[in-house]
Amino acid sequence: MKVVLATVLAISAGLVNAQCIFKDDFLIPPPRTSLSHITPFSISLFKEVLPPSDNFFLSPYSIWAALVYAYFGSNGNTKTQLERVLRLGSREETLALHKSVDQLYRLQENNPNYTINAANRIYVQDGLPFKQVVFSEEMKTVDFRQQPEEAARVINQFVSETTRGKIQQIVSASKVSGAVMVLVNAVYFKGLWEHQFKLENTAQERFFVAPNNPSMVPMMSQKDKFRYGESKELDAQVLEMAYKGGAASMIVLLPRDQNTGRELDELVQRLSPSTLTSALSSLSVETVELKFPKFKFEKKIEGALKQALVGMGISDLFSNRADLTNFLPDGGLRATDIIHKAVVEVDEEGAEAAVATAIVVEFASLAIPPKPIRFTCNRPFLFLIRDNSIDNILFMGAYRQP
Repeated sequence: MKVVLATVLAISAGLVNAQCIFKDDFLIPPPRTSLSHITPFSISLFKEVLPPSDNFFLSPYSIWAALVYAYFGSNGNTKTQLERVLRLGSREETLALHKSVDQLYRLQENNPNYTINAANRIYVQDGLPFKQVVFSEEMKTVDFRQQPEEAARVINQFVSETTRGKIQQIVSASKVSGAVMVLVNAVYFKGLWEHQFKLENTAQERFFVAPNNPSMVPMMSQKDKFRYGESKELDAQVLEMAYKGGAASMIVLLPRDQNTGRELDELVQRLSPSTLTSALSSLSVETVELKFPKFKFEKKIEGALKQALVGMGISDLFSNRADLTNFLPDGGLRATDIIHKAVVEVDEEGAEAAVATAIVVEFASLAIPPKPIRFTCNRPFLFLIRDNSIDNILFMGAYRQP
């Protein structure tokens, strides 16, 4: 399985004065790292942006990571809103967490069982005296004003390299021509199933987009032991498909029945951090006859993502009220765009995914029974890819149709 994502946040401004954001720029990362506290943000965002039809896929983590960079430059009410919605502590705690997660994912880049490659960049207008203190490695200068085509090329090249070519373009010259800063997060994931499907067992079978509306899909099939459970709260079957090594897995939430065609929407309404935690804690090893479709699709989201974040409480960042004075003491900065693109591919070997997020800033103006359990994904379902080592929902998606 392969997953790729990119998130871009663009910011426009005038001059950015040199400064040190933190009192201690050499904070030691905590010995234990967990991102479980951002699960409420991940689920809330997914529910806000999930469209009423079609397949959908995004990385709450990538969007969270890009917004954290904006948080480091914020003050006042903008800082308070970001802290509340992103579930952040102090700047020092957030920096330590950022460094720890970044170091962890750098080590996972060449893991033979699964690969997680996450990278961040802050692109600033050439000539602005922004002091490279905390993010010296991530900060790069470009000329948005005079050479927007070259600036876009540099950003897209970084995203393409990080996502192994799965996402080749996240911004255009016209999108960044008015920017003075672009914050970028890109994530690449590739995992091999712990229990791989045999190619010869894949066959065309019916997938019911609606109760009386079947389509044909290449359906993978196998019988093996998986962690399985049934959630009364979600009214769904729950299956964990582990990747080799067990440190990451795909969680599949399958509505129990399909009578009205609204079962997936109703499942989403019932999904919350507590119902998800309860569902995962009830899983046990069972013999399962599994049928799961092969699929590949990509999604790009812009305006709806910005609208969702504003609705969740991050309103000042995208308005003339934005306070990004840790970047520009004289004020005048605001985020104008946030762009997220995701690609996911699931097959017999595993999954591959990539995402990219960009934030553009401009001037203000996720007991063995006697008979095997059947888990047949022949109707719309939710899925998420979870980094079990730090309890991080990397990706969330909905599969509704072939």
